[in-house]
Amino acid sequence: MSTVVILCDHAHPSGGLAKVAIAGAVGLAGRGHRVQFFTAVPPIDPALLTDGITVHCLEQADLKGNADRVQAALRGLWNREAARALESLLAGCPANDTVIHIHGWAKALSPSVFPVCRKSGLPVLLTLHDYFPLCPNGAFFVFPDGVNCPHRALSAGCLATDCDARALHHKWWRAARHAAGALAGGFTGGMALVTLSDRQRAVIAPHLPPGTMTLPIPNPVEVPDGIRARGPAPVADNRHMLFVGRLSREKGAALLAEAAAEAGCPVRFIGDGDEMETVRRLNPEAELAGWLPPDGVLEEVRRARALVVPSLWYETFGLAAYEALANGVPIIVSDNCAAAEAVLSGENGFLFRSGDAADLARCLKLFAHDAEVTRMGRNAYDRYWQAPFTLDRHLDRVEEVYRAALSGGLQRPARVRVP
Repeated sequence: MSTVVILCDHAHPSGGLAKVAIAGAVGLAGRGHRVQFFTAVPPIDPALLTDGITVHCLEQADLKGNADRVQAALRGLWNREAARALESLLAGCPANDTVIHIHGWAKALSPSVFPVCRKSGLPVLLTLHDYFPLCPNGAFFVFPDGVNCPHRALSAGCLATDCDARALHHKWWRAARHAAGALAGGFTGGMALVTLSDRQRAVIAPHLPPGTMTLPIPNPVEVPDGIRARGPAPVADNRHMLFVGRLSREKGAALLAEAAAEAGCPVRFIGDGDEMETVRRLNPEAELAGWLPPDGVLEEVRRARALVVPSLWYETFGLAAYEALANGVPIIVSDNCAAAEAVLSGENGFLFRSGDAADLARCLKLFAHDAEVTRMGRNAYDRYWQAPFTLDRHLDRVEEVYRAALSGGLQRPARVRVP
């Protein structure tokens, strides 16, 4: 068995990225690997306190959680403590039996970890849970305008674009951080990039140096025990469409509110965010439930007629869509985000033109007939469970890539079929 050094900003499941990193660490340890979990931000998830995992936590705040804003800005640009601690850790790892796997660095660890990883001479994998290695704001999205960004990082077009979700000075700080990483050797050189979907690979392709290796490893989809046995949700008995996620510009919540009002379709939003008042204004009849615990979200999904993923930005995977399919709930998805790969139009859901409220309203109206909704729900369920994105399947693929990395024989693998 191998030594695996996992880099992740947070030692607890602060979001989808950390959840995948932690679940992978626990799963790999359970398969006999020696896992070194290198992280900055406590608390440490109890799941990591198990045999086979050693946690190296810097006990630092992340960018948002640091009350000292000057320290946060400087450490975010270049975290010297992280670089020194990682260099010490890697120096003690077996040279011929260690793989480095970077999951997250942009919230605390900073670009400082990249030259340390390259200098070690160990094989390095970088999972693109976001686009920060290729885009200063991490999304290829111009937040004030609500449109995708075509510019290369730090190009004249990039630097001239006010793209940050909060303020222009945040954009300049992010550009400075990206420049610091670029001056230290960049974010992609000397490593293989793990991508989560075909759509993501298409998005990043124009931004990659020639010869950059990309390896598909879709995220695992956590479905509680017993869901498969429950069978497809009774979607024909359900009336409302469902949105799950942040009520933010890039997630398209306002777009769905507008389209549902136009279609005369009941809609329910699970989540919270800056667009809540906009959603209320565009659709006074919409139900806003706020954030719910995971079991509550699951039941909401099973009470929906369909789940809508109206994202305006290039979503990297689309977890909510796959969770809906696993429950036999059809999906309606924007055609420029990764979950579009899961849609067989008219079979398990529909695609609509990204940002087009009228086209989304058209798709919502297609769910008027109960028999068709039942058929699509059954198709969604059957197709997903033919090849579910379980943690075990995810780990099988991860181990395959690790073995290839350690043997020096990484090659582009066959595409992974997305349900």
